[in-house]
Amino acid sequence: MAEGVFVVLSDPATKKEEAYHDHYPEFIKDILSIPGVKKVHSFMFGPHQVDVRPLQQFFLIFELEDVEPVRNAVAEKYGVKTSKENLRFPEVFDATTIMPTFFEYASPVIPAPNAPATPEEQQEIVISLLSVTLDKQATFVEDYLNERLPTMIEIPNQISGQVFALSKFQIQNAIYPFIALYRNNDGKSVVSAWPKPNTNWRSIAAARATDPTIRQDGRLYGMKTRDFMFVPYVKPDPPPPPPPKPAPAAKPAAAPAPKPAEG
Repeated sequence: MAEGVFVVLSDPATKKEEAYHDHYPEFIKDILSIPGVKKVHSFMFGPHQVDVRPLQQFFLIFELEDVEPVRNAVAEKYGVKTSKENLRFPEVFDATTIMPTFFEYASPVIPAPNAPATPEEQQEIVISLLSVTLDKQATFVEDYLNERLPTMIEIPNQISGQVFALSKFQIQNAIYPFIALYRNNDGKSVVSAWPKPNTNWRSIAAARATDPTIRQDGRLYGMKTRDFMFVPYVKPDPPPPPPPKPAPAAKPAAAPAPKPAEG
């Protein structure tokens, strides 16, 4: 038995944004109805970002008592028997971008020093999508907890951090072997203090000079992270109706026919 989370990153299908948001509560209810799913947290892409590269706009975290039976139920519900089959989620989801992934707890929730008291429903969250070379995966969680996470939760307005490892039970081939989730109560200030993404050789060199966790002789050398800020989900207002079409212009009256000449 392995506790964990079911993470769903998704976008609306093209021209189905309103239908997506109308269906979203039903999708959440369907997953929550599966035995072993304890709770859900719902987020949307925030206005302040660390990584400017695109990611899915909406983010669900379902807390699970045991990953394997929930994975099996999700697979049965959406017609997926192996990770090589096409997912059959509702058509309001963009099938090309949806990313449903099961993770298991790799650490407890680690509170930040002087963590601000903030109701859970008001907390914002950074998801760090973590890649690491195969030769470092066995020790990665320990190294991350020792060398990276303590620095990240010291950023002002951070509430907590937690690390998750990819489960072997999946319905789709997964991309990231680890994720970290950081809760906070002020996304703008957290983003301003967050290490900038190392997307080219100059930024990598600058990051190594200032971030000891990715120095060339460090235990996390070679780690790649994509970090995105999400805020609590709020259903957007429907788009306003289109303006009424202007009434057709009245046709000009026909000129009177000329009178025939006399005589």
